Amino acid sequence: MYILAIETTGAFASVALMKDDKIIGHVSGNDRFSHLQNLMPQVETVIKENKLSIGDIDLIAVSNGPGSFTGIRIGVSTARALSQILDIPCVAVPSLDALALRGGEYAKAHAAGAQDFLEEKECPLLICPMLDARRSQVYAGGYFIKDGYPVEEIKAGPYMLDEFLAKAAGYDQILVLGDAMDKYADKMAEIRPEGTLDTPEDIRYQDASCVAALGAKLYAEKGGLSYNEVQPEYMRMAEAERKLKEQQAKG
Repeated sequence: MYILAIETTGAFASVALMKDDKIIGHVSGNDRFSHLQNLMPQVETVIKENKLSIGDIDLIAVSNGPGSFTGIRIGVSTARALSQILDIPCVAVPSLDALALRGGEYAKAHAAGAQDFLEEKECPLLICPMLDARRSQVYAGGYFIKDGYPVEEIKAGPYMLDEFLAKAAGYDQILVLGDAMDKYADKMAEIRPEGTLDTPEDIRYQDASCVAALGAKLYAEKGGLSYNEVQPEYMRMAEAERKLKEQQAKG
């Protein structure tokens, strides 16, 4: 089975191609928020590099949010269009879950001392993907890695930064990744000065390879979706919608 994975919920769009649980192709953009211009060329590149045609794809996995509202719309719309044109199923992958998977892979391979925390049941490492949601809010969740995949421990959702860190206060070690670190690293260090591990920039952000891996698991467990069943997960209203509702309430 060939799985084409699309990730556009963050600043950098990426596309991955998986065959039989192995990533065989990957393309990531270098330009921030250039998804509309770069996504389809990335799809074409990853397919051509493997001497395939678009008709060889069996499943589309797409990161459906939360994250950049515009990015989510571009990724989901592209996945839906490809699914409809090719008459193949889709699978929607939560971006925080996929980012948690990336954090778990990094911790197991690189983070000093993290292996013990990943495996010791009484004090496991909590993987905390955190995305900037503006207005001092984050989209965040807390995950343990079990059997190689993330399991939700702290419910994924929109939080005030200090609210989420309060929920993670009972865990000795947390590994944080996501673009919230770009903006809130200093504030996080003040709120939680001990037991916080960070990730390097090259693996801090969302990536299609983890969307492919988690998409394959979700498809094996639950099957696929038709193109019109794939929906974006924003987790809160867009800024324009929020302001409109505020104006209507005042009116």
